[in-house]
Amino acid sequence: MNRQPPSRLLTTSARVYPTSLPHLYSASNKSTKGLKWLPPLVGIVAIGYGITTYREAQMQQRVAAMEQAEMERQRRANMLADAYGDRGSLEELERAVRAYEAQQRQ
Repeated sequence: MNRQPPSRLLTTSARVYPTSLPHLYSASNKSTKGLKWLPPLVGIVAIGYGITTYREAQMQQRVAAMEQAEMERQRRANMLADAYGDRGSLEELERAVRAYEAQQRQ
């Protein structure tokens, strides 16, 4: 069991000069310290704006649908009032009865 030492070590032979590294790290760290939070902040603002815009569009669609339903209800109420009258006089009541009977036969 004669083992030979490995021919190549797992370490590098390049020298690192620690005197220059702290200067490089501190210079780059100071200039980008505030910019580090900029992309997430812009993302959060954009998502918030998108959600707000979507909710406003949904609310406008709901209001428009409600207004349309109210207009349809008012139109039907006006049609019924025209067909059956307001029953203020005997002639209007008789006309309403005739219209109702004609509608029931159909």
